[in-house]
Amino acid sequence: MSRHKHELAEMSLTGDRKINQDRCVHVESGESVLLAVADGMGGHPRGETAAQIVTDTCRNYFKKTPRPILSPGSFLIRIMQKAHEDIVTFGLKNDPPIDPRTTAVIALVQDNMAYWAHAGDSRLYIFRGGRLVTRTVDHSYVERLRQQGVISKHEVESHPQRNYVTRCLGGNINQPEVEIGKHSVEPGDVILLCSDGLWGSIDQDLMSEALFDETSLAEATKALADEAAQKAFPDSDNVTLLTMRLGKNVPASDKKPAPPEKPKSKKDELGEAIANLQDAIDSFQTELDSKD
Repeated sequence: MSRHKHELAEMSLTGDRKINQDRCVHVESGESVLLAVADGMGGHPRGETAAQIVTDTCRNYFKKTPRPILSPGSFLIRIMQKAHEDIVTFGLKNDPPIDPRTTAVIALVQDNMAYWAHAGDSRLYIFRGGRLVTRTVDHSYVERLRQQGVISKHEVESHPQRNYVTRCLGGNINQPEVEIGKHSVEPGDVILLCSDGLWGSIDQDLMSEALFDETSLAEATKALADEAAQKAFPDSDNVTLLTMRLGKNVPASDKKPAPPEKPKSKKDELGEAIANLQDAIDSFQTELDSKD
């Protein structure tokens, strides 16, 4: 992905709520970009803290993990598990104990692939050429009804129980139920992560139309957030979205010739071996945790 320029933009609005319980973050290094959106659950105390723990965990894990990430799926699952554990620990430290919870969607973009993990109804979309390529499927009560054929696809968006999620981070479980996925990405693709405050008011066609018009990605991102809040007024939820547009290949004339590659020192070889071993240990630990 280092051969491509890319744009990143984010927007988070409080809407008609007293506080904003959404959080988002993006961090990048070399060929790897990590994106995350978390939506603290209002029916539980300190949802904003639970969401903040998710974004802090993303930032910390990304910085300490050698890039490119060798096992993207395991890496994303470990972030979700660690965030879950820290949310539970935070809740237990309160007197009396509390039960903060949050939904979350995290994406890692590298090597022309997007990998993601999610729990709840915060979503990831990938658009190409003005059309939807793929998106995550909500872990929610109404989505379960849709899959069972009880309600239609269109009824999902307006169902009175559409905010009831069946998976989250935090809560009285040892390990969170996390779903992972991946999809190839190309220059010009737009990846969008958002809380339900966006998709609850703006359908995917309007998202695509805004993201592929002639404005900048930052302008399109702000316009979508503003429109979602206005459409839901006077009962707008927090609205948060994080977008990434992969750019076109840098022309050959713009590329600087690569310097001659220096032979690796013993120290470099040892460091690389340690990083690879740590990634293997993390992957093995993830497999053990998932079997417990």
